Amino acid sequence: MKSLHRVLGISNLILISGVIISAILGIILRQDQFFFLMLIMMAVILVLTIVLMFSYKNRTLIKVVFYGMPVSLLLCFVFKYFHLPSAIPVTFYLCFVVVNLVIHFVSYDLNLIVLTFLIILGLLFKNQHYPFAGLIMTLSILLSEVFLLILAFRAFRIKDNKYLSLLIFSCCLVLAATYMSFIWKIQHWPGAGAFSMIMLPAFIIATLIILLTLPGSNFIEWTRHQKRILLRGLLVPWLFFIYIFTTTLLIPPHNQFKPFFFLKKDTLKENFYMEDYEVENRNGLE
Repeated sequence: MKSLHRVLGISNLILISGVIISAILGIILRQDQFFFLMLIMMAVILVLTIVLMFSYKNRTLIKVVFYGMPVSLLLCFVFKYFHLPSAIPVTFYLCFVVVNLVIHFVSYDLNLIVLTFLIILGLLFKNQHYPFAGLIMTLSILLSEVFLLILAFRAFRIKDNKYLSLLIFSCCLVLAATYMSFIWKIQHWPGAGAFSMIMLPAFIIATLIILLTLPGSNFIEWTRHQKRILLRGLLVPWLFFIYIFTTTLLIPPHNQFKPFFFLKKDTLKENFYMEDYEVENRNGLE
């Protein structure tokens, strides 16, 4: 309870500081972006404080907050597609992701699903040209790298399922290297193209191994805990990167990440409807 009260005190302090800072910056600099950033910050801290006040061990509340991520993400896509102001659903999505990160961090739960939604948040910020998009993506991918390495070596604790232990260990290492190539690509670091060309065949081969070996592993009779490890620790982030690579390679231009290609609508070119006319011949000039 002491740690919970400490988190509540810090969150309230940040909330109050955010109000003061936003007011000062707004008066001095007269820029709307500071109001927007502080609005997101205060909303995140406020929702985080309310959730922690109700206790992070409330299973019903945890489920509501967890499923709030895909629902709010879907609303972001709907608002963006119909050209509606998307700041509100993006703010809610940010709140849900941050609250889930804190809840699973407090409960010492390595949940790569939440980190995947955090990466999507960075991509969404980049698509909307919001600030801190690169920072969010870099931080989320680095956290995913650490969690994948921890999960890879924790796989040896699975004593009653050797196939799952070997699969988690090997595929988490491949996925960690793939995450690294992803961040290399989006940050335009030297060697990004060569790194991606090396990891892409390795990722495809590992995907084929999963598809060929998983059906014969007697998956149906696995325990609920083993299925949960496979789903949250491997399949969800793996499917996410399959989607990223598919949209990148199959949809031109092929040198850019295009996770939200479906939001782009073809715009009709407007013509001026000018009629052709002839220039008069003056002074013998044609």
